[in-house]
Amino acid sequence: MSADFDVFYQAHIGDAVRWAAGLVANREIGEEIAQDAMFAVGQRLDELDSPVAYLRRTVVNRSISWHRWHRGEHRRLLRAAAGEATSYTSPTNDMLSALESLTSRQRTAVVLRYWSDWTDDQIGESLGCAPATVRVLLHRGLAALKKEITL
Repeated sequence: MSADFDVFYQAHIGDAVRWAAGLVANREIGEEIAQDAMFAVGQRLDELDSPVAYLRRTVVNRSISWHRWHRGEHRRLLRAAAGEATSYTSPTNDMLSALESLTSRQRTAVVLRYWSDWTDDQIGESLGCAPATVRVLLHRGLAALKKEITL
């Protein structure tokens, strides 16, 4: 890896961890996904037109893959870690739990918009869909969250 990668890494690892942690509802796993995504960017940094966009897409894709393959393991880890102190507040942990009730695409859209301040265009690019679809995902995701939170 080059000095350019070191600069890129320092500038973007915090965001990548925040995005991934929100997408998988787990800080430690989010850190692993962010590290893997950063490694992928580092392998191609010299040939990428937009390394930040590639990082976003990679974090989203790896988070979705993690959900596909680790759904049962994720639930087991949450039960095992219940009551452990974390760096997140109780309301944040409650919200992360509520996010699990959403579909993967709804959760991705909601987290990237409200947790990470991405635009519809950035979210759409990461999900491979139009900005209008992102708005539908956000609307449906927020409606589902309201039901989940008020239960």
